[in-house]
Amino acid sequence: MIHKKKIKVSIIIPVYNGEKWLSRCLRSLVNQTLKEIQIICVNDCSTDNSLAVLQQYAKKDKRIVIKNLKKNGGESVARNNGLKMAKGEYMAFVDQDDYVDLNFYEKLYKCTRNCSIDVVKGNVKEKNKGVEIIYILNSKVRENKFYFLFYWWSAIYKTSFLRYNNIQLQEYTTLGADLIFLIKAIVNANKIITVDDVFYHYIRRVDSGDSKELNYKKINSIFKVHSYIYDYLNEKKISEENYIITYSHHFLIFLSYFYRSKSKKNKEFICEKAIEMYKKCKYKCLLAEKYEQVLLDYLNTEDKAGLFKLLTQIPDIGYPKIKLTAQKKYIYVWGKGKDSESVIWQCKRNNWNIAGFLDSSEKEGTISPFKILKRKNKNYFIIISSRKYSSEIAKICEQAGLKEEQNFWRPR
Repeated sequence: MIHKKKIKVSIIIPVYNGEKWLSRCLRSLVNQTLKEIQIICVNDCSTDNSLAVLQQYAKKDKRIVIKNLKKNGGESVARNNGLKMAKGEYMAFVDQDDYVDLNFYEKLYKCTRNCSIDVVKGNVKEKNKGVEIIYILNSKVRENKFYFLFYWWSAIYKTSFLRYNNIQLQEYTTLGADLIFLIKAIVNANKIITVDDVFYHYIRRVDSGDSKELNYKKINSIFKVHSYIYDYLNEKKISEENYIITYSHHFLIFLSYFYRSKSKKNKEFICEKAIEMYKKCKYKCLLAEKYEQVLLDYLNTEDKAGLFKLLTQIPDIGYPKIKLTAQKKYIYVWGKGKDSESVIWQCKRNNWNIAGFLDSSEKEGTISPFKILKRKNKNYFIIISSRKYSSEIAKICEQAGLKEEQNFWRPR
């Protein structure tokens, strides 16, 4: 039996062959400083010792509830089963190979007091091959809730809000079911609060569902998901600005899968379906600010061969269009990694000469950015190439007296 006290947060974990990671995940939950929680573990027919691990923890903590599915249905089916069992005022989701700070749910739940809040979002630390990255997404979400476009499990959701709006996971979807869940939550949410100083720890694995290289089944699944999202957006009363924020983000995600497939047949499929999705956009005239005109030309003329050739030439179509408002200034690119390839490509197309590359570690062929920033004469324009560190670098530029769009540009 779960404690008789009011359950504040129900936490749902879909479990499938997670024996290697489950203990770390469960330790982070049973030791939460918020005690009034329900931990729902949905075992999706695991063939390893996952169930034994769950049972071991359940014996020691009565807040853990185990649901054994009779047939393997995938993460979405498991999560939806958890949603039906949830008794908490709020719901949360954790993947079996991830974990959270011990005060994660206490800090998020505190923000719900004295007012009706549909969603409270924490912060995220992503770990990839031992490298830890903090994405500064919350500041954008505070500006506009429609920037909450990924990391859906970093939030708690009011249970009554989800049930009233019939928000759940799209079942039997190989990849992208979480995107539909999040879009519905954001569109319908009355208010979203963010908390910066507590973290969900996301572990990116090579063999995860969202792997680096995608096969046809995953690409087709994500196409269907994005197509569903566009149909959903077209039905809702959303401002042009918010529509384009959401549409362009998901459209670029789909185009980026071109670079995550080695098969020519899959690449051609992506080009074909990209044109289909482009047709669904209600505000095509506003996309000129987001994409290169040559890309829009191929989409408008439904030229699949031209689109294929263009995507083959561009280092990364997911990198947004650079808006340079000070072409007479010296142009410096901050960062000389993989992201800079797309910056270089766009500079060449616009005949912008790059004066140099900036890097705080002063690698070979780069300049210390602080030598440039300390100049009294601001006769330069900085293009930030790194998506991962764009917010941190932007803060450094602002502290040096630079203004975004006027003195520097960063990817969103």
